[in-house]
Amino acid sequence: MNKKPLEVVVVDDEMQIADLLKVFLVCISKNLKISTFNDPEEARAHILQNPVDVLITDFKMPKYDGVQLIKLMPADSTKILISGYVSEITEGQLSELKASFFEKPVSMKDLGILIHKAEAKKK
Repeated sequence: MNKKPLEVVVVDDEMQIADLLKVFLVCISKNLKISTFNDPEEARAHILQNPVDVLITDFKMPKYDGVQLIKLMPADSTKILISGYVSEITEGQLSELKASFFEKPVSMKDLGILIHKAEAKKK
C-alpha cells in the first residue's frame, strides 16, 4: 500500500539547524516529503501555494516570525515552534495557535513522537 507522504516544511534562518532537522526527519521516517527554507519569505510563499501537513519553524527570524507562518497553516495541521527565546512566547499564544513548542536545542525524541502522530493522523 503506497500512502501519500507527509508534507513537512522546516524553516530556520540558521542553515545548519534546518539541515540538522531534515537529516533527523529523513532518519525517522521514509514517508516524508521535506522542504527546508532559510528565508521565511520563501517559506511563506511555499505554504500559501502547497498543502503542508507539518510546519517546524524557528520563532525569531527576519521578515516573518514563526508565529506569522503558523497562522497561515490549516487548523488540522501539526505546528511546531522552536526557539532559543523562551521568554518571548507565552502558553496562551501556543494554545491559541494549537502549536507545540521546543526550546533549542530541540529534543529529537519528542519531535519524533510528534512526527509519528502526524503520520498516523494522515492515514
